[in-house]
Amino acid sequence: MGERRGGFATDVALALLGVATAVAPAAAQPVRRTDEGLRRPLTAAAVRAQVPPHLDGRLDDAAWAAAASISDFTQALPDDGAAPTERTEVRITYDRDALYVGARLFDSEPEAVARRLGRRDSEASSDVFRVLIDSYHDHRTAFRFTVNAAGVRSDDVAADDGAQGDESWDPVWEATTRLDSLGWTAEIRIPFSQLRFSTDDQQVWGLNFERLTFRKSETVRWSWARNTETGYASLFGHLTGLEGIPQPRRVELLPYTTAMADFDGAADRANPFNDGTVGSMGAGVDLKYGLTSGLTLDATLNPDFGQVEVDPAVVNLTAYETYYEERRPFFVEGANLFRFGAGSGGEIFGAPQLFYSRRVGKAPSVVASEEGGWVDNPQVTSIRGAAKVSGKAAGWSLGLLEAVAGREEARVQGADGTRWTTPVEPRTSYSVASLRRDFRDGATGVGVLATNVHRALGEPAFDGLRSSAYSAGVDFFHRFAGNRWAVNGTASGSRIHGDPMAILAAQRSSARYYQRPDQGYVRVDSAATSLSGWATSFQLKKVAGNWRVGTDFFAYSPGFEVNDAGFASQADRIFHGMWLSRVWLDPGRVFRFADVEVTTSESWNFGGVGRGRGAFLGFYGELLNYWSFGVNMQVNARGLDDTRTRGGPLTVFPAGWTVSANVGSDGRKPVSGSLIGYYTRNEYDGWYGNSVAELIVRPTSAVEASASLSLERTYAVAFYVGQTADPTATATHGRRYLLATLDQRNLGGAVRASVALSPALTIQWYAQPLVGTGDYTGFKELARPRTFAFLRYGVDGGSTLGFDEATNRYRADPDGAGPAAPITFRNPDFRMRSLLSNLVVRWEYRPGSTLFLVWNHGRAGDSTDPTFRAWRDLGDMFRDTARNTFMIKVSYWLNR
Repeated sequence: MGERRGGFATDVALALLGVATAVAPAAAQPVRRTDEGLRRPLTAAAVRAQVPPHLDGRLDDAAWAAAASISDFTQALPDDGAAPTERTEVRITYDRDALYVGARLFDSEPEAVARRLGRRDSEASSDVFRVLIDSYHDHRTAFRFTVNAAGVRSDDVAADDGAQGDESWDPVWEATTRLDSLGWTAEIRIPFSQLRFSTDDQQVWGLNFERLTFRKSETVRWSWARNTETGYASLFGHLTGLEGIPQPRRVELLPYTTAMADFDGAADRANPFNDGTVGSMGAGVDLKYGLTSGLTLDATLNPDFGQVEVDPAVVNLTAYETYYEERRPFFVEGANLFRFGAGSGGEIFGAPQLFYSRRVGKAPSVVASEEGGWVDNPQVTSIRGAAKVSGKAAGWSLGLLEAVAGREEARVQGADGTRWTTPVEPRTSYSVASLRRDFRDGATGVGVLATNVHRALGEPAFDGLRSSAYSAGVDFFHRFAGNRWAVNGTASGSRIHGDPMAILAAQRSSARYYQRPDQGYVRVDSAATSLSGWATSFQLKKVAGNWRVGTDFFAYSPGFEVNDAGFASQADRIFHGMWLSRVWLDPGRVFRFADVEVTTSESWNFGGVGRGRGAFLGFYGELLNYWSFGVNMQVNARGLDDTRTRGGPLTVFPAGWTVSANVGSDGRKPVSGSLIGYYTRNEYDGWYGNSVAELIVRPTSAVEASASLSLERTYAVAFYVGQTADPTATATHGRRYLLATLDQRNLGGAVRASVALSPALTIQWYAQPLVGTGDYTGFKELARPRTFAFLRYGVDGGSTLGFDEATNRYRADPDGAGPAAPITFRNPDFRMRSLLSNLVVRWEYRPGSTLFLVWNHGRAGDSTDPTFRAWRDLGDMFRDTARNTFMIKVSYWLNR
């Protein structure tokens, strides 16, 4: 649902009416299929081939002549329900090993067919043909095989009856395309070993085809349903005629070897563990094994993720950790099975993330140090092995994952030359189990997900770490009223165990702040050895038609804690929102399609404190010339903030407003771009602004480059600096909470370039420069709880403020010569710059077997001078010492 704030108002209703007039269709579009026809799925029959077709793109094999032609396609975009502007014919045949699909894609302008080369899983702005198969026939799962007119293959799995796919799934299949005087052709071979299906002698699968004509932005489908309907795999047609397919043995091995050399220009040559040059070699293996016709075992020993793109640099001044996307193939593939709250066509709003795979292989929990000596701290925790079982059995979807991260030690050398090791991370096991069952042809479902984390502690270095953590939850969804309405929800619980030090840290963490002095519904228990909590969420919404409406609710109890296996920034939250939207999917006089949405929301903590209320109005549309734009407005009422003082008393959450806008040009053109602007301001003149510009250039059919530039500025009137105990601070419960005016500026960007020498050989480069500064002024302390009133040091009440340049520390006395003790604190000003880049050469030298050549480059610098000199710093970063890592990885696919 996103950010939704505020209440319905008369002016909002008038805005909706005005936009409705602008986007009303100019005339009814021709429709070939009726809603009654929509309820009768199409059927296609596959024909067994005596001799399988040869994949050369010519479609002249006898097997194609014997197969029936499928040509009844319907336009989905831009004119939903209209006849296609170009004809498409598809034929299906099979033998004992594979399914074959041949497509003749007629085009009245063959020379205009878009044929761009690109890396696998990149459709590369081209004409596209897609085969969608629901071999489970559960009306929820779609295996998608896509090829563009240049022969670039893409594949993914779309789960939960939604259209969003998991691109990490990389089956081994083949496709050939050819351009001729009639348009273009595609021949596809999909081995049965890459699919999952029942043991029945006669198979019935879900089936659909899609074709995109790029220059027209036209999408046509064989099994068509109106864009206002909900569902995806549940709207497929049927594939029959598959008989006597032997169950494939499905044993795949992917052994690999790696070599790495790391050159760190910032390393101290006297460092006994890293003089700036480090090399290593390694090997490992991935395994896929078909346990049954529907269940697959995936296992990895000593996995290597060196070819994965580096995480972007960020400037995080909050109390919460940064969330990074998972990119490692083993964990990304099939991730939908381990996603809690997989509702009707997507995730349930407000459902907690019980499993966050980046926890596996994270940085060690302990950082070793040695005064006057040297320490070699490992940067990540090694994953010794991981395995997962996924698929379907007896109507149930099953997912089991087990990963073991090894015990890590830091190497230490003392000042006298003595060497030893010290533990920094215990051996840890991660277990996740998921079980789902769908009913009513995928219109109703229920699921259960549970996680368990266990750490082998028992050493003093690990005091304060949690020994174990558990979470479990159930989710459900149900579509009714002809699949136009949906209700879904979740209920989950968590429990962590550890010594009193570990549980005390959890109670005082930024997720809950049990130590807040002006609340009485939770308390700090310094002797506790466990912490438990619960969460729930609920949605009721109309998901089909032009008018859509819904209500959302979620609650996380104060003790809810899932960050050992999952991800949750905050607990102790209650939220309720309502929303109404109107969509136009048929082209009108101005817009090709448009969407208007209005929402209201309110949130509280479990003490009944209202954290805020708000209203949101947003509009997005695509013009007839394929340019797009959006405008959003939001207003927030005043509330109370229980996080600003980071464990201290409540402060006022100021009322404010936000406006944002975006515009994008026609993405089909060789040069396209977009602009995004965002501005928010509160009643105390604090504000935040961000602007992003992106340019995409496609000079040839094999080259694509993009560059984005982002400039953001934060002017926070009361940003947290620190706190200190002082019994004289009676108004704020015996502690002083230091804040300041923060003027923060960030200039960042990203540059990407890709060169495709062939569909199997590509070069990709990514670079991210970042410059950030933070200037803290106007130091003060909170004067009274539940206000936005402050005692300004050096200004109010005889207080004083001084700065010692030699020590880079401030000294503040809240009452001058009075009884309050002076406060000293470090100057928090900063300036930082960094550059990260990643160059990857990928060559699939045979099906399923890949060679990677990788160069990772990084450099960084910092100072306490907060002067914003963005362009100078961007130039100066090339004077910073660099770290270069070179890697080669070779894998070889074996299949039986």
